[in-house]
Amino acid sequence: MSDIFIAYSRSDTAVANRLVQHFRQEGWKVFIDQQTHVGRRWHKEIERELHAAKAVVVLWSVTSRDSDFVLEEAEYGKRKDILFPAFIERMEFPYGFGRIQTADLIGWDHRTEHAGLIQLLESLRVHLNDSAAKPPIIAEPEKPISNAHHILKPGRVFRDKLKSGGEGPLMAVIPPGRFLMGSPLNELDRSDDGVPQHEIIIAQPFALGVAVVTFVEYDRFCEATGRRPRDYDWGRGNRPVIDISWRDAQAYCAWISEQSNQPYRLPSEAEWEYACRAETQTPFHTGETINSQQANFNRKHGRTLPVRSFASNAFGLYDMHGNVWEWVQDCWHDNYHNAPDDGSAWLEKDGGECNLRVVRGGSWLSKAQNLRSALRLRFNTAEANYYLGFRIARDFSVL
Repeated sequence: MSDIFIAYSRSDTAVANRLVQHFRQEGWKVFIDQQTHVGRRWHKEIERELHAAKAVVVLWSVTSRDSDFVLEEAEYGKRKDILFPAFIERMEFPYGFGRIQTADLIGWDHRTEHAGLIQLLESLRVHLNDSAAKPPIIAEPEKPISNAHHILKPGRVFRDKLKSGGEGPLMAVIPPGRFLMGSPLNELDRSDDGVPQHEIIIAQPFALGVAVVTFVEYDRFCEATGRRPRDYDWGRGNRPVIDISWRDAQAYCAWISEQSNQPYRLPSEAEWEYACRAETQTPFHTGETINSQQANFNRKHGRTLPVRSFASNAFGLYDMHGNVWEWVQDCWHDNYHNAPDDGSAWLEKDGGECNLRVVRGGSWLSKAQNLRSALRLRFNTAEANYYLGFRIARDFSVL
């Protein structure tokens, strides 16, 4: 049986076959029906392959959108939470599929570095390598999660169900650990607000968004609250939501907490840096340097890119460097003197300015030095702009 079942229209065979080559280069087994969908003799085989597949990749085009066969196969993938859709033509979402993150392969010129292909391949790697898209299995829900660390496998990804239907953003389990927060004295371009370097102990696992919150995910919240952040005509969908203030991010966290009955919040500054570094101590999780094949920065693309356009770090997190600045929970402090060492957010104590909140990670228009794991900036809580977004965190204390 196959790892991937491809649902497509016969008129899109050329694109489907090129994708099959990429999937097989990854070592995956692929089922692609090269027979005509007529009669009944292929029905049982297709049904058997579809039910056995670990992932369903559907190629959305004007033709496939009107195909009962493709829609039926895609609906099965959606029900089983194994659907990985990709646009290959510009079109409206098929009814019922608009809330699912969709890779953009429109205009794909067969290059392996195409952002949409990278996004699709990385999503499939996460899913196929770790049976992704399923919540952590907790043996005894009434007990605190601290008694079940062995169940929360580091790197496991999951989505929480929402009361209004559908699911929340994809989350990754971040393991407990310790690290040195801040800039070492010999780090190039270091600044005084990132010192003194100090050890942080993350005693409990927590979850962090695999990517920043996207327009697709945020627009569900907007439907319930009447908000409408600008996209600056860059497109919405799977791009990071922008034009977001710290207050907006807090409102989203409150909404998704209510929808999921789980404790969502912004990460603390220490949690963010710990997750970004992913057991590295170099200026970037990519090493001593970073380049345009690893992150979106220095105005190279002139705007944000869809999330997961580049490779993840060792914790399975995407775009920790570049694309959008990410709000965190902490009030602004000029340095780390008297900062907490347990990974918690640093709020009003010791002169914190809570009308200013910290942002991390850099954005699409930042210079490389502003993407460093230790780099921190501050903005007013009401500030919203085309370089500000956010990533959510979730505790495991409520089950």
